[in-house]
Amino acid sequence: MITFILAYSQPILGEADTITYEKNVIIYSGNVKITKANEILTADKVTIHLDENKKASSAEAEGKVFYQDGKRIARADKAYYDFKKEIIRLVGNAKVEEGPNFVEADEIIYYRTEGKAVAIGKGKKVRTFYIEEKK
Repeated sequence: MITFILAYSQPILGEADTITYEKNVIIYSGNVKITKANEILTADKVTIHLDENKKASSAEAEGKVFYQDGKRIARADKAYYDFKKEIIRLVGNAKVEEGPNFVEADEIIYYRTEGKAVAIGKGKKVRTFYIEEKK
């Protein structure tokens, strides 16, 4: 989901009211919009943690997190991405939509390398809606 933030294959445009760089941390604050090709991430705040080689090790987005990549849309109160483990966590009012299909839960964890997702309902049941494609 937020994998596009620091991928080096295409140009990335980051916009915010304030951008701060300090000791291996980049913080985008206020009306954040990060764009790469047809991918868009918006949030109130995005923090990117860099490793000793200045490569992204993790990122977190907070406040009205919205991500769109083509037809896939994800929303949550917060999102976390571990670049090394390739694990994405959507936390708080998490919802992923693709066309009419969706899953919503208190937390959705996506393990990219395994192609596995887990939806967790902490205060309410997990909901899904799926329409089978006709062959």
